[in-house]
Amino acid sequence: PPPPPPGFGAKGVVPNKLLHWKKIPAQNLRESVWASEKTVAADAISEHSTELVKLFFEDPAEERKRKKAAMKASSSKDKKKAVQLLDIKRANNIAITLSRFKSSNAEIKSAILTLDEGLLSLEQLQMLLTLLPTSDEIRMLKSYKGEVEKLGPSEQFLHTMAKIPKVEARVQGFIFKQEFNARKNELKDRVTLVASAAKRVIESVKFKGILEITLALGNFMNSGHQLGNAQGFSIESVLMLSGIRSGSNKKITLMHYLAALTASKEPSLLDFSHDLRDCRDAANIPREALSMELNQLQQCCDELRDTLSDLTQPKQDKKEHDSSTNTFLQIMTHFHKTASAELGEVTAKMEVLDQRFKALAKYFGEDPKSFKPNDFFKNVAVFCDEFEKSLEEIRKYQKEGSAGLEGLPMI
Repeated sequence: PPPPPPGFGAKGVVPNKLLHWKKIPAQNLRESVWASEKTVAADAISEHSTELVKLFFEDPAEERKRKKAAMKASSSKDKKKAVQLLDIKRANNIAITLSRFKSSNAEIKSAILTLDEGLLSLEQLQMLLTLLPTSDEIRMLKSYKGEVEKLGPSEQFLHTMAKIPKVEARVQGFIFKQEFNARKNELKDRVTLVASAAKRVIESVKFKGILEITLALGNFMNSGHQLGNAQGFSIESVLMLSGIRSGSNKKITLMHYLAALTASKEPSLLDFSHDLRDCRDAANIPREALSMELNQLQQCCDELRDTLSDLTQPKQDKKEHDSSTNTFLQIMTHFHKTASAELGEVTAKMEVLDQRFKALAKYFGEDPKSFKPNDFFKNVAVFCDEFEKSLEEIRKYQKEGSAGLEGLPMI
């Protein structure tokens, strides 16, 4: 067998942990795999015994020294226990969130002051906003007279943030700057889409032709009744066509008849829905939502203006007007000017949209005051779907030679 490690025993090295294997009884060794002489293994172990000792053995005396040192360090750490001013839940929330930043308190402070978008992303800024010290916490930190280094990590973070003049307003302005272009462009695109949908409906000659055929068909159905001889009808009325079924064939509706009649007499009108393709999306964009978003952007812009005004007041402490504050003022003043101008352009587009809505209501004989553009666009989109569905079904029925189609125009 290989020799034991040098110094093995009570006064020498001992294994970190014994290998508690199950030994084969001597009477069972004969003719087993263990019966032959193990020269290869013995040589290998002897050759690497020094490395094995370094890896898996230890000196009891040295181990005792390490434990003693660890206990002393632990005792010293307990004596230097951090001062906690926050309640445990608040402190833990701050610590957990800060662990996602991978930046020091000083780096976060610098990024806020210099608007460093490379260090603070929009998502991080939104998280940071929830961590900023409250007025009560600022008073608590000011009343603390001890060394800052003795404060807990969360308290030190709040202490650093509290040193930034108007820190909450700065972070809110920083967030506004980072998200402005995306929000402004989305709002502008939505306004443009709805305005385009209104314009397309008014200018669609094919849709006008479909409505004329529908009016004639409806007046024929209502002949001899006070509902007959109509000069026009509200757009939601077109959806009623799918609910009027043939007495002789219940699967045929007045919408089927309109589709077949149009295909037979005015086939050039059949793709009228192409002119109205924006109506479905426009139906999902309430005018109120557009106004709300524009107002929110304008409010953020006004708040940024107030922040810039406060930071440039002579009453501000001279210490606050360091290079980082000047950097913030320079960048944000330029941004505010640009954002204000671009919001002015969006406001002008909103005014154009309102004029389009009034024109749309007037064109379809509706009262502009009670006209609901979303309902209008939804009704138009549903009518397009019902018409196309009915047209396909009629083509299928006639191709299959289904019974009960007598009287329907042939396509």
